[in-house]
Amino acid sequence: MADWLDKIKTVSSTKGATAPESAKSAGVGCLAAVIAIATILTFLIAFGLFRNGNWIMGTFALLFAVIGALTSVLLLWPQKPNRL
Repeated sequence: MADWLDKIKTVSSTKGATAPESAKSAGVGCLAAVIAIATILTFLIAFGLFRNGNWIMGTFALLFAVIGALTSVLLLWPQKPNRL
């Protein structure tokens, strides 16, 4: 158990610049996937709000969904690797 806690402390104390590029890209890809799923669900909520006549709340939900879509597109865009 103590060995496992030492490994966790070692991983959590590392700097982001020393992490391997594959780990960084995997983390960004997972984050983008979660944001994309939340965006799709928000689009569905906005669609339902518009159909029920709640235009103000639907507009806010649609705006939030558009911001989420832009965020996931920017995260999936190829990043420049940190060359040391």
